[in-house]
Order: sequence, then structure tokens, then C-alpha cells
Amino acid sequence: MKRILLIFILLSLQICMCDLSAQPLYPTTRKYYRQLEERRQTILHAIAGMTWMKGDDPRKRIYLGIVKLATGVDREKGYQFLQDTVSDSVHWGSFHVYAMMDAVLRLKDRLPSGFAEKVRERLVLSFGRDKGFTENHKLQVRTARYLFGQTWPNGSVFANGTTAAEAKQEAENWIYNFINRTVSVGQLEYDSVNYHAIYLLCFTTLYDFAEDPLMRQKAWLMMQLLLADWVPEYLKGNWIGAHSREKYNQVTHTVLNCGVAVPFGYLFFGDCDFHPELPETYYVGLAAVQGFRPLPLLASIATDRKNSYVHRETKAPRRGFGISTSDLPTWKYSYITANYALGSSFGDITAVENHRWDLTWVSQKDGSTCFFINPSCSAKQLLKYFDDKPERIVADIVKQRPYYNDPNKWVEGSPFEKVMQHENTLIALYNIPKNEKNRHVNGFFSKIIEERTEEDGWIFCASDSVYFAVKPLTKGKWFEEKDHFRLTLHSRKTGVIMEVAQESEFPSFAAFRQQIESNSLRVDLKKLHVVYLNSRGVQMDFTYPNRRLVNGSKIIFKNWPLFGGPFVNSKKGSKLIEIRYGREKVILDFNNFSVKYIVADTLN
Repeated sequence: MKRILLIFILLSLQICMCDLSAQPLYPTTRKYYRQLEERRQTILHAIAGMTWMKGDDPRKRIYLGIVKLATGVDREKGYQFLQDTVSDSVHWGSFHVYAMMDAVLRLKDRLPSGFAEKVRERLVLSFGRDKGFTENHKLQVRTARYLFGQTWPNGSVFANGTTAAEAKQEAENWIYNFINRTVSVGQLEYDSVNYHAIYLLCFTTLYDFAEDPLMRQKAWLMMQLLLADWVPEYLKGNWIGAHSREKYNQVTHTVLNCGVAVPFGYLFFGDCDFHPELPETYYVGLAAVQGFRPLPLLASIATDRKNSYVHRETKAPRRGFGISTSDLPTWKYSYITANYALGSSFGDITAVENHRWDLTWVSQKDGSTCFFINPSCSAKQLLKYFDDKPERIVADIVKQRPYYNDPNKWVEGSPFEKVMQHENTLIALYNIPKNEKNRHVNGFFSKIIEERTEEDGWIFCASDSVYFAVKPLTKGKWFEEKDHFRLTLHSRKTGVIMEVAQESEFPSFAAFRQQIESNSLRVDLKKLHVVYLNSRGVQMDFTYPNRRLVNGSKIIFKNWPLFGGPFVNSKKGSKLIEIRYGREKVILDFNNFSVKYIVADTLN
């Protein structure tokens, strides 16, 4: 714990010791924390003014209740929301037990006498055999059970016969194992634009209320790591590239309705607008109440895009009933510039709600993204992740996720899609079997694209300050939808090439088109083999499924680090996370749960 206090002292002393040549949004520690507090107050004001109505998500009622009581805005209504949550018959799942446990500890001086006891009784009944199916559910349950056992260690036996002390110990073991696995081989439910926010909330609650100094220190380190995982892929409020667990109605948005985590980015990093009217923004209300203060260099990394760079990551294979330890992990590759980012993933398809790759560009308009997808739908794929009978699993999943059966859905990983990327150029190849339900590929082209033209089999697009070119390897058909155009390729063996450039790289859009058309391209559809020499003189040689060469050198994923780039680095298995920006370097050491902070004129 002393080491954590020391780092804050060191940070305070470094208010004027940042690398001004890097032109960060936050040139001093003082400015970052001042603006962080301003954004926190903006969020609290907006969320405290919200209300809950019958028919709304019951979870919203809890979060609004906490914010109202914490801020003193409409305190009576806030208490009523929490009281109704305790009194009604709604089943308390992972979201409820976590939030109510946080409420009891955070608001104890503001709650009426006897209310905490009512929550305790309801929690005892809610803690049964089910400890959650997905990773974020499991963490919420363990956070609640750990803090319950700490708060009420005696006399409580849960619905499944477990004592509070036993539950606390099991939760502690699970949390420590989660941390160890994440820092060793990567997170399972990785980079989710929805559920990353839940991990941030849970570890902040543990940091705020765990009595064990070691648990608090681990929670603090995990908060910094979770944010460090995010910042290299942050672009003006957007979390770019490949994701696990992105919802069907979010993946095509870049300003509106694009994920629960997005307002958390506004809170911690800024450089974007806050939209309190969007769905589920109430989660960030609790984050604002918690008031966690990240390392300032994380916000500088998130908002400094002066230089373009490549960032690589390795994530663990998605857990599931049909996954063995021999299954592939996920490897992520992101190329980030001032005006756009191109990001993709390779390896395991990470279950449902997977987003494999995309181009995202900076725009004030919603929908500044382009990508292709095979809308995969099969019992075989689902059985890898869900424990169900083969003859009924598709119908069961469609009940939960009606979009899953949609042949024009925009999310879900396909085992028949393979991707290769080098910086600003991406090749996606598809080899879809005859017996698959959806034997086609769809491309998303937003209507905010200012200019789109087709020449010599290439689709050229200009929007905001970005040019990009798309080459479908087979003919397609255009369909106009409400806010986008869909290009459908009906060939089972097909693919696309995408190359992107900032407007400043070419004298004109015509010059960009001319350069692309002059680039060497060889395609063998029978073998699904593509050789493309891009505008930067880089030759990409890709044969489906996994032969990838850049300028003749084979890409070897097994050598990839846990994190690798100019800002965040970690060798897989080392449990050391190095974060650097300008003259600052922070090393999070998960071997002994310590932190080292360095400021130097030159970092080697």
C-alpha cells in the first residue's frame, strides 16, 4: 500500500515535468486532474437529474439511486429507488448483487437505519449456485460475495448452503486467479465496448472498500491495467478495431449508441463529447461517484495522436464448453493515426458478439466506420460456447438474441473469415462451406461518406479527412438501407482489400485513386491467394487460411507480446506491464504487486 501512496506523491511532484514536445492534451498532472474533476461533475449533474419509470431496466433504478443519494440531488427519490429494489420480486442477478453491495458500503451514512440489514437479507437469498456465466458476471458476483463476507462475516448462510466466510475465501481466490490469468495470457472477455466498464466498476469498488491492503493494491493495479489496455486504441472517444462482446445495434455507430464503456472514456480521457441521453449511461454515474484517479500519463497516451503507430495485443482463448487449452488465442493488430484507425484480429473468434475488424475515422457525424462480415449462424459454432442440445441451440439463442438469425446482421465472428493487416492495408478472405446457412459477405458503407465512386473494380471513398479504397474480389450487389449502403458478395470464395490514407498524404482524391489503381495486384480465387503491393511499397502475400507474408517475411503470431507498441508493452508470462509516455515510465509488477515510476530525460 505504501508503494501506491508513493506513486501519487511522485506524480504530484511531476506537475511540470512532462514532455511538452509530445503536445499532449494534458501537459501537466494538475490540468489532467482538474479536467477529470470537471468531467466527473458534468456526469454527476446529468445522471442525478435522470429518473426511472416503470418498464425501464431495473438495474437503472439502482444506479440512479446511488447517484442521487451520493450527490444529494433528489435524495428522497434516490432512496425510494433503492427501497423498491429491495422490496420487489425482481430476481437479483450479478448486476443487482454487485451494485447493491456497493450501495450499502458507499452510502452507509446516508441510508436509513435498518436498510443495510434488508439488503443483507436479500443478498443471502440471492447468493445461490449460479456465480455467473460470462466473465463480467463472475467478477460482479465475486466482488459482492467478497465484500459481503468482509462486512457480515458471521451468521449468514447463503441459499446454496455456503457460509459468508467460505464465500469470501472462494471469491478472493477467484479474483486473484482472474488477475493472474489476465496479466499472464490476456483477458478472456477482452476490449468489450460494453463490459469493460463493469470490470472498471468492480475493481474500483474493491479498491475503495477492501480491508485487506493486498487486495486493495491488486485492485488499484488492475484499474491501471484495464485503462492501459484501452488507451492505445482510443481515438476521439471511439474504441477502435476488433472487440469481443459488442452488441448488434452498436457496431455500426461511432458517436451514438456505441457502447456502455464510451462515456467511461469521456470521464477518464476526454477529447470527446458526453451524451447522457444515450442508452445505459447510468453506469458511468457510479464511476463518477467512485471518483477513481488514474495515472495521468494514461490520458496523455489516449489523446496524443501526433504520430501514427502500430499496437499489438494477445488475448486468451474465449472460455466455453467446447474450447480446450489447445485452441488459438486472439491476436489483435491496430494501426492508429490522427484521423483514422484500422484494426483487426486473428485466431479464435471469441464466441458471440465478436467484431473482427474495421476502419474508423474521426468525424462529428455518427457511423464513421467501414467493414465486411460473413454473418455466420450455425449450431456448431454456438455449441462451442453454450451448453445446450444441438437440435435446439439456435432457436434458444435466437430467443435471447433475435438478431442472430438475421442474414444481414453486422456482428458475430465467422470461422470462415481470415484477416491479414499491415499498417494501413487489410486483406480479408472468406471460404464459406456449401452447407452454411449464410453463404455471403456483407460490407457496411455509411451514408455519411461524402464521395463514393467505382473504378476498375475498386470502390473509392472520401469522408472528412480520410480516403479509403476497397477492392471486392468478386462482384457484389448494392442495397440501400436507412443509414447505410450494404454491399453483398454472394460468392462463397471471396474477399476484400482495403487501403486507407489521411487526406494530407495525397495532393487530391484523384491522386489517391490513381495511385491505388497503379498498385500491383494478383488474385487466385481458386486457391484464395492474394498478393498486393500497397501505396507504401509494402507487399502483402496472403493465402487462406493462415499463410501471411509481409515483404517475404512470415508473420509468426506465437512471438507476439501481451502488449506491444510505443506506449504499452508486456512480454507474455512476465506479469510486468510497462507504460511509457514522453519522459515518464510506469511499470506495473504483478509478480510482487508493486509499481515503479520513472522520469528521465531519455528512456532507453
